[in-house]
Amino acid sequence: MPLEISARFEALQSSTMSLFRSLESLGDDDVRAASLLPGWTRGHVLTHLARNADALGNLVTWARTGTETPMYPSRESRAADIEAGAARSAAELVADIREGHERLLAQMSDLPTAAWTNLWGDPGRQREAAVIPVLRRSEVEIHHVDLDLEYTLAHLPEDFVEDMLTEVTADFSQRDEVPGMVLVGNDGEGRWTIEPGGDELTGPPPSLLGYLIGRTDGIGLHTDGELPRLEAWR
Repeated sequence: MPLEISARFEALQSSTMSLFRSLESLGDDDVRAASLLPGWTRGHVLTHLARNADALGNLVTWARTGTETPMYPSRESRAADIEAGAARSAAELVADIREGHERLLAQMSDLPTAAWTNLWGDPGRQREAAVIPVLRRSEVEIHHVDLDLEYTLAHLPEDFVEDMLTEVTADFSQRDEVPGMVLVGNDGEGRWTIEPGGDELTGPPPSLLGYLIGRTDGIGLHTDGELPRLEAWR
């Protein structure tokens, strides 16, 4: 396995073990309580995390075989699976996530070295298999926060926050409807741009990320202009 991929595996494993520690004491009442995502209980978030592991496994298959294997058959089936699984017991939900994680790890571990540069995705939006562990880590970290289990944006790993800010600002830079702005970490080191010439937005990098991905309304951030309302990132 290439060293870069190995490092991504280690980062994913660290993030996943952190999530599992948060899940150890969950009871049935806990998983039926509301998450930070509107309309979703913690059971919905946990079911989504489990099914996302299987969906990313489909992308591993796509990269390995070259045969189109979408993450989900349709948006409707994705939503139906999440709804169907959300009311399960805490033990069932946690076991599902653990098993899904192990399946995905096994699939990625079996991918030949040369296949990590294979492409998946629709024409014009293709990506290498090497991004799959990164995609999974982002799901694990962000939804760990969404579970509202005392793991907040401030707990996100520094390298993850920096990488995500780079990715999200790059995505927003391609959208005409997103206003230009320059995000500046209050540590004075990080700087991310969505179209140069926009207002500066300053704050802790985790708070900047939370604002960009719609997890906060910009609390804790400072700008001399008006804080724009952003469309959903994903």
